[in-house]
Amino acid sequence: MAPTTINGTRDTRVGIDTGGTFTDLLALEDGRLRMAKTLSTPAEPARSTGEALSKVGLDGPGQVATLVHGTTIATNALIERRGAAVGLITTAGFGDLLEIQRISRPRSFDLHWVKPQHLVPRRLVREVDERIAADGSVNVPLDTGQVREAARELVAAGAGAIAVSFLFSFLNSDHERAARDALREEFPDLEVSISSEVFGQWREYERTSTCVIDAFLKPTVARYAAELTALGAEREIGDLLVMRSNGGVMTPGGARKMPVSMVRSGPAGGVIAASQVAGLLGRENVIIADMGGTSFDTGLIRAGKPALTTFSELEWGVPIAVPMVDVRSVGAGGGSVAWIDPAGIMRVGPQSAGADPGPACYGRGGELPTVTDANVLLGRLPAELPLAGDLKLDATASEEVVGRLARELGRDIEEVALGILRIADNNMAQAVRLVTIDSGHDPREFALMAFGGAGPLHASAIARALSIREVLVPVFPGAFSAYGALIADTRFDYMRTAVMGAADPDIERIRAIYAELETQAAQDLAREGIAATALTRSIELRYSGQNWELEVALEGEPGEQEINAVARRFHAAHDEQFGWSLPDGELEFVNFKLAAFAARDTPALPELEEGPMPEPIDMRRVTFDGGRTEPHTPVYWRAELHQGNRLRGPALIAEADSTVLLGPGEELEVDRSGNLLIAIGEEDPR
Repeated sequence: MAPTTINGTRDTRVGIDTGGTFTDLLALEDGRLRMAKTLSTPAEPARSTGEALSKVGLDGPGQVATLVHGTTIATNALIERRGAAVGLITTAGFGDLLEIQRISRPRSFDLHWVKPQHLVPRRLVREVDERIAADGSVNVPLDTGQVREAARELVAAGAGAIAVSFLFSFLNSDHERAARDALREEFPDLEVSISSEVFGQWREYERTSTCVIDAFLKPTVARYAAELTALGAEREIGDLLVMRSNGGVMTPGGARKMPVSMVRSGPAGGVIAASQVAGLLGRENVIIADMGGTSFDTGLIRAGKPALTTFSELEWGVPIAVPMVDVRSVGAGGGSVAWIDPAGIMRVGPQSAGADPGPACYGRGGELPTVTDANVLLGRLPAELPLAGDLKLDATASEEVVGRLARELGRDIEEVALGILRIADNNMAQAVRLVTIDSGHDPREFALMAFGGAGPLHASAIARALSIREVLVPVFPGAFSAYGALIADTRFDYMRTAVMGAADPDIERIRAIYAELETQAAQDLAREGIAATALTRSIELRYSGQNWELEVALEGEPGEQEINAVARRFHAAHDEQFGWSLPDGELEFVNFKLAAFAARDTPALPELEEGPMPEPIDMRRVTFDGGRTEPHTPVYWRAELHQGNRLRGPALIAEADSTVLLGPGEELEVDRSGNLLIAIGEEDPR
């Protein structure tokens, strides 16, 4: 059957995820999924995207109907602090806000801790006369002449973007909008962000910090959006979209308008894909374990839904407050470098060899030992098989760099390789503890879904460290975030702060708030050329006197019964998360939230035929945790497995984008779509 066409464009959908090391692609055409993997080009993100398209034969014009792109470009720019010099214009008397930050600190009794430097130095902060009162009324009118003068001073001082954050602008944004108009008249090409649009919520410091980060990212994301748009025009791609941090998608123009909404663009695809596959497998509670070349991302799917948050941090004390998938990231990937600290202790990461030069075994000039090199040396990554389609591994290079580290430590080379993996596994297990145990969840009640190029190699060790008894390895694990991009819906999130007592809420005001949010959602979706297919409402509330809120769903239209039901559900949610509740306690509604969706058809995963267990393609020496060596470990090619196949470890299951390590005593079963279900037994290979 020939592919159908839409407006002259072949009905081919493509999801792409560009990480720090690899760019992954999944293409859906005529019900068939095709995968490609190529090394990333961080300086030119669109180039690796074009190369990945060419690998699957989609390099001509008009061949792609929809392309959704997930990227770490915003995340990397923040981590490396490589963005615009930002000037901040704020209310008179509040210029020191970013210097003061919050009173909290990471370690209460560390007297030597120094607050991190925010993205805006004090010399690039200007105050102007204006004041919105706490009820939204105008106390002091805005002096736009001061705004223009402040902008001239900031640009002369080197600012390449301006953030505007005024007191109580979330209640009345007129002054911020007027300031933006004045800035555009004075400097038409200057990038400007206003806090009431970026994060229209109370908490002045978080709102200002997020607005500054948005301005900081704008030039970088503008270049990225321009490159991607040019590629789309060259290839005549129908719909070109970008992954948002909340798991939805937007146009490159939307990304350019609000780049802070991209800070979790990369991990979001994996979370969306994991949620869908977990549902297909009938697993409601799943821990995500996404290990790529540079980092390890973990989060939770609870009751079948991915966890979202409106709070993250660039580093301690530098918040980013936008709706995003709730994941924790640590510098533990296949490219994480093993090194010796001044005390003579071996550490792994957060430094990474990245895509260029990459681990030593890539044969691209890498001279530092990495997690990937340790896996190659221990036989866990067969050097004879191509990585990413055409990248052959050099086992001799891995032996050289790990051997050099072993001599420096005065240890056996195999012992050092095992130590590298043990440290990396512990770092990742600790990240999982943060999203489970530290948040009131028992990891033993979850399955661990492992993906990313390196995730299935380390999943069993992470699971054992947390007493998790089931590991799930989905189809296309090395390109799983690209699959998430392929199936992601368009999603917009909105929030309005309006503090009121839950005992006597202003129902009419609540209805008016949601009506305004729905109007805004319709306008934003119309700008994207689509219409909403679903709206969900929720309320963030708290016990009176608390500093932070919990989000509870508002089911149905906002009426008296529905609002009272929210209050009842809050007590149960508070008890579940914190272990206590006050059923008779006084409650406050704080933030009213709306999510607008435009759902897309989700492609069905292919169904495997039943068949006998295939013969191994190789037998090799593999060293498992604890130094246990199996000299005749079978290696299977995953594409040859059939539905219902069962296998008991030790074994390796290899494919072009990832490798699964099945430890001694672990049992694997292949489901109807080719997902691997691994039971972690009591036997410990150590």
